[in-house]
Amino acid sequence: MASRRTPTYVARGALAVTSLLLLGALACHSHAPDSPACDIAATRQSLQQAMRDVQHAHPGNAGWLMSVRIPSAGLEFSGAAQAPEAESLAPGTPFRIASVTKTFMAAAILRLVEDDTLSLDDTVAEVVPPPYPELLRAHGYAPERMTIAHLLTHTSGLFDYAQSDDYLAAVLEEPARVWTREEQVRFAMEHGAPVGAPGERYMYSDTGYLLLGAVLETRMGWGLARAYRSLLGFERLGLQATWLEKLEPPPTTPIALAPQALDGFPLANIDATADLFGGGGLVSNTADLSRWFQALFAGEVFTQSSTLDVMKRVPATNTEDGGGMGIFRLERADGSACWLHEGFWGVAAMVCPDLDVSVAVAGMDATRMGTGVTDLLRAAVKAGTDCADIPSSSTWSLGDP
Repeated sequence: MASRRTPTYVARGALAVTSLLLLGALACHSHAPDSPACDIAATRQSLQQAMRDVQHAHPGNAGWLMSVRIPSAGLEFSGAAQAPEAESLAPGTPFRIASVTKTFMAAAILRLVEDDTLSLDDTVAEVVPPPYPELLRAHGYAPERMTIAHLLTHTSGLFDYAQSDDYLAAVLEEPARVWTREEQVRFAMEHGAPVGAPGERYMYSDTGYLLLGAVLETRMGWGLARAYRSLLGFERLGLQATWLEKLEPPPTTPIALAPQALDGFPLANIDATADLFGGGGLVSNTADLSRWFQALFAGEVFTQSSTLDVMKRVPATNTEDGGGMGIFRLERADGSACWLHEGFWGVAAMVCPDLDVSVAVAGMDATRMGTGVTDLLRAAVKAGTDCADIPSSSTWSLGDP
């Protein structure tokens, strides 16, 4: 919504700020051959201290949540920090993850591709249900040339309703409004023109993920909640605090969401349908998100190992932004990569496979983040780097810590 789709480091801006801040000296850090393995207790303390430091440096933010997993070191950390006068936060508190949902959506679509239920070359005209192809044609788009791959990689040329100032203004003016997918696609058609021909350029677009949500529902014959859960195996992966808001009940009741805000305006006052139908909508906690990103790269989500390679493939148009399919590449100075997605409300989840580290972070006020998210991601990378010398027969083994 507006140009602050991810207020800390704008999503359509290629995550360039994150890359520069995250990598730096940490990217080239290495141990001497005889260096000791990391001290797990000390690592936990350093991560908690990083959270306290971030809270101290950004007192305008009510609090922070973070989880870090390093399976090969037997480390699982979840922590919380909050301002003295703020509502108390527990490490497992759930929150709206916004656009981090796109990583789940992309994986679900790729599962359909694995099952030969869908092809990445299928066009919007062929597989997106009415009234969307006709609606696109009426506003200057060519759905016959726009493919599933274009939607996944943000190269469809679709104007993004969610990054328009008009949409953010409409949501804040009437926060309790209940939106539909069709209303949001129509909003995109009426408030912006095509940003390019399909495949011509990268431009982040929630509108494209709304269409993917319609495809997922049509091909599965189910709602999004059941489709995610079935195709991705939430229960099998142990995602116990992840659900699609309003479209399914929370895993446990009663449950209170974290006090997320936008410049002090409570996110709870905004109806979930403002960001629900493909580009956002999931609620989770940092432990589940770090587990999800770990599982994705551990080969636990897809049935074919080559599918992850497809997901990570960055088209030439996306090189600067690092955009694959629902996930973004951050290349470190040593040439290895971390993979990340961010969410508008101050959320980020990332995995660095070569360091065997996954991390998820959430700040409580999207407009008062400063460098907090980046600083916490850096702390997780440092923890992974410090623990990288621990032997592991399987880098992403998911056995008991």
